[in-house]
Amino acid sequence: MNRPFNDEPVDVLVKKHLARGGTVLDLRLKYIGDAGLEYLAQSEELVGLKELNLERNEITDKGIQALAESKLISGLRVLHLERNSIGDAGAKAIAKSSVFSHLTTLNLWKNQVGSEGAKELANSINLVNLNTLDLAQNQIGDEGAKALADSQTLTGLKFLEVFGNAFTEEGVKSLKECETFPNLQTLVLE
Repeated sequence: MNRPFNDEPVDVLVKKHLARGGTVLDLRLKYIGDAGLEYLAQSEELVGLKELNLERNEITDKGIQALAESKLISGLRVLHLERNSIGDAGAKAIAKSSVFSHLTTLNLWKNQVGSEGAKELANSINLVNLNTLDLAQNQIGDEGAKALADSQTLTGLKFLEVFGNAFTEEGVKSLKECETFPNLQTLVLE
């Protein structure tokens, strides 16, 4: 695999990039893939992790499932997964796992989440603490927009970004007119 910005093993990357007393790990553009995420999910060094940035790491649903099943990482507040290959199964793994029950920020920008994944996120009882959700440039369509607009669990959202999801006027209208998000300050549709 061509890794233009990284040729170091994951354990070395953790040692180099784990910051703030073991609470923040920024591995964006390190191309760790699913195997790297599987390592992280089992790493005892990450027990106190609060913020994890995995932007552009060639992660798929398989890697997200490993993180969702982690017995060590359970207090994440911020999770950046933008520009990976996460689809509906990965969104479902996030939605169904108590590992993510403390998340306040979830960034899935430019992945492959479809309407089914959006429905899972919208109905998740584990994501009730989210105040920031970025699903821009996925494939959630009007069905996903409606699921988000009808969510009974994402009511704490203050920021929702969903541009680039092939909405028709119906999808845009369902989000603009919904009353689901009483605290919403920013809605990015375009």
